[in-house]
Amino acid sequence: MNNNDVTEFVMDCLTDPGNRDKQAALNKWLQESEENRHLYAELKQLWQAAADVPPVSFNVQEGWQELSVQIAPPAPVKRMFPWKIVAAAAVLLLLVAGGRWWQTSRDGWITYTTPAYYVDSIGLPDGSRIYMKAGSSLTYRRSFKEREVRLLQGEAYFDVVPDPQRQFLVVADRSTVKVLGTAFNVRIDSAYTEVIVFEGKVSLHSGGKKLVLNSGNGNLATVNRKDDEMKHPEGDYSNKCAWATNELVFENEEAEYVAKVISAHYHISIINIAENLRHKRITLRLHNTPQDEAIDIFSAVLGE
Repeated sequence: MNNNDVTEFVMDCLTDPGNRDKQAALNKWLQESEENRHLYAELKQLWQAAADVPPVSFNVQEGWQELSVQIAPPAPVKRMFPWKIVAAAAVLLLLVAGGRWWQTSRDGWITYTTPAYYVDSIGLPDGSRIYMKAGSSLTYRRSFKEREVRLLQGEAYFDVVPDPQRQFLVVADRSTVKVLGTAFNVRIDSAYTEVIVFEGKVSLHSGGKKLVLNSGNGNLATVNRKDDEMKHPEGDYSNKCAWATNELVFENEEAEYVAKVISAHYHISIINIAENLRHKRITLRLHNTPQDEAIDIFSAVLGE
């Protein structure tokens, strides 16, 4: 990774200490060299210094002064390394922009936007967790007394902690998903809002219409963002949430279909299958399985 990538990677890990995947990647990176550990300590110091700078009505000149105190004490004078300049600039840019990832508005809404190149997750004050695809954005109230999340763009998978006293709302354009405690996926694009239920059930509301979705067959619905038309095609769409759950489940599916889903999930070229095995029915479950191991398991089940 270059200096910019390292800075962004470390600060992203500092921002989300509860994300196990990020912390595991960070620990692996720290173990690679003493230089990495030194750089991490410096970046953490910068991050902690930046945390004391107000997120609203930020003054650029004062921000630089605040960072300069932390980076280069008056005595003794220390030469600032190029990567430290990049780090300081990155922290300042984060503050000036109101947060590339996090931003708190004056009315108490917190907006979170994922980086453009990988899946991320955040924990909510009630213990619920949201997994977000790259480039997705959402907002929620800081107090979270009313459990409401607004999906602004992209796709998010919600693992909601049950609370019989407070329903959980997800607003996506003109559609609203209401739940008490379940797991589901919401995606919005220029034409449709899509909802998939992975566990439990939800009620989908749009344009005065209501539709109840259950996990299993018939667990997907779409809403046309132009006229609020709802569609509820039958089928099992649970593997469409694999990007967040890291779980692929196939029950008596044709090998050719399984190969396409696995290839798409791991972002690899389509797995080649012998012509006489393409329509073979197989049952397979992969949970948090590394790519190479998944391919080996698939080949073994297929009998190649």
